[in-house]
Order: sequence, then structure tokens, then C-alpha cells
Amino acid sequence: MARVPAKVRTAVAFVVALGALAGMIALVVRIRSDESGVGHLSFASSRPAASPFGDFSETRVAVDSRCVRVLVASSESQRVQGLRDVRSLAPYQGMLFVYPGDSNAHFTMAGTPTPLDITFFSARGVPVDHARMTPCPAGNDATCPEYASKQAYRYALELPAGSGSASGALGACAA
Repeated sequence: MARVPAKVRTAVAFVVALGALAGMIALVVRIRSDESGVGHLSFASSRPAASPFGDFSETRVAVDSRCVRVLVASSESQRVQGLRDVRSLAPYQGMLFVYPGDSNAHFTMAGTPTPLDITFFSARGVPVDHARMTPCPAGNDATCPEYASKQAYRYALELPAGSGSASGALGACAA
């Protein structure tokens, strides 16, 4: 058997590695191009929320097998306010936090008197984590426990504790 010179073996290894790198780059570009609509789930049209939630908008979202009417917190100030000092959500069933990109933001129950269940959803509306949050009505962000998803998320849905799990995908309600 003929012995292949070291320079030839090195050159072949380099070409193979370069080809593998080019293949990985092409795959990443393809995956990214398939995600053009990611993070922009289409919910029912939103409109201004009813009093006393006039600083928010409202929409209906499908979760599990039900359609729920929720407040929408899509700006930074709305997400910070959340459900602080809210004793009754009526006529709403929860609050949907919408982020412009994947987030790892933490939640607290500072100033929130009602226990809540929170479910974190990916950009595609798939649940990635959940937690039961306990009230911390007299505390502040520095003194109350923090709740965070183990994975990055794009949406977070808060519902009154025990009102039903949000284990299914998040999406638009059927017409």
C-alpha cells in the first residue's frame, strides 16, 4: 500500500473541514429563513381594554381547548405594571405579556394580592415553562421572590391560580 504524504492528508482534512463548515452555515441560514414569522403569532385583533385597564389593550387567545379574553402588556411600562394592585381581573381572564424578541425577564408578585399561574411560551407559541406565583402584596421588586422561565420565551400568560392549566400551545381563537 502506498503511503500518502502528510501534506496531502492535511490538505484533504482541511477541505473536508471547510466543506463541513460551509454545510453548517447553509443549514443555519435555511433555519433562520424559515423563522421569518416567528414571534409574531396572530391573535384576534386587539382593541383598547375596558376601564380600569385603559392603559392596556385586550385580545382573545386560544390556549388548550379554550378561548380566553386577556389584557395585553406589550410595552415595557405595561409589562412592569402587570397586574400589580389588581384585585379583580373581570371582565378578563388573564394577562398576556408580549416581548419583541426572546426574553429571560423575571417576574415578581410585588404589590400583587392574587395568586397567579404563569406559563411561558416560545416564539412559536409552544409552552416552555410554568410556575405558580404567590402574592407579595406588601413587598417590592427587591424583596419579593422572582419567577423565571428555565428557557427563553416570547410570551408569558398569567391566569388566576387554579383556573386551569395552560399546557397547550398559544394561538388565535377559532372564528
